[in-house]
Amino acid sequence: MREKTIFLGNEICCGTYAFLNTVQDKDIDYKTFEITSTVPFGIRHREEKDYSRLLTTYCDPNIGLDRAAGLWGYRQHKEMFRNSNAAAEYILKKSKTDRCLIGPLDMGRLGYLVLPNLYVNMDHYITIFQLDERLFCMDSEGIPIRHINREELESWILVNGLPEAEGWISVRSYEKTEFVSGDERETKAVRDSFELIAKNFTGARESGQGNYAIEKCWHWLKEQPVMRWRLSFLYDIAYLIQRKILQQYWCGLVDTKHLTGGDWILKAERMIEEQIHILGNMFYVLQWENMIYEGDFHKLAELEENLSTVIEKRFLLYR
Repeated sequence: MREKTIFLGNEICCGTYAFLNTVQDKDIDYKTFEITSTVPFGIRHREEKDYSRLLTTYCDPNIGLDRAAGLWGYRQHKEMFRNSNAAAEYILKKSKTDRCLIGPLDMGRLGYLVLPNLYVNMDHYITIFQLDERLFCMDSEGIPIRHINREELESWILVNGLPEAEGWISVRSYEKTEFVSGDERETKAVRDSFELIAKNFTGARESGQGNYAIEKCWHWLKEQPVMRWRLSFLYDIAYLIQRKILQQYWCGLVDTKHLTGGDWILKAERMIEEQIHILGNMFYVLQWENMIYEGDFHKLAELEENLSTVIEKRFLLYR
């Protein structure tokens, strides 16, 4: 009998943490919200100079947050700014009455982090609010609360060349419009996100991403010196494992809530489990031997293609 997979790392991404810090809704399960954002489903490969986003999300959190809020009964108000001065001015006014979710931001510009230069060109999300006319920041990267001033705020909320931001500083706030809570709300959110999850897999494959992204990643990396991309790819493997574990969690939710029937869930779970083991082996070999193997990429891509097919077919029947 194979040992159970153990993963030591974050369970969800910063966009979900920032949303929960903003709305302060204790009835929302953090893993389920991440799933309904659909961010964990689908893979994209980008060829960037800093070797970031080698195997990243097909649906980035900036889109996922827009998708998920309404599924949980929240009306989202979103303002977008081209410069940090205008954004800071708006945040100072808006945060007097509503908590604000800011992002994506260039994480490397957040001066309160230790060695922020290590995070340059990484997308990140934070929460800003006011208490007794004082401005505070909350960040899932170990900053539960920090007093800040206007100058700090303006110098931190920058996007630079961040691809997810497309040049815009986004400021979100939320109003709860549906007061259904508990299992009924969660079931509805999981059910209503099914179509978007299936579309992630379909869209990834049709745009040359998904399983093709994994093959593209192999062909690009094998031509580059390993020490240039080693740390970046170790990071991407770890977060892809995180997303695969969330996919397993989603299968369990769909099964226990009886949203669909059939043996497709077991097939999907087995494929995801095999992908996790391949990724774990890739991480180990790269960490200790500074090597990657073509066969691992091919098998991972084959499983991603098969997983996409299973979920796409199941959704067509479900619909």
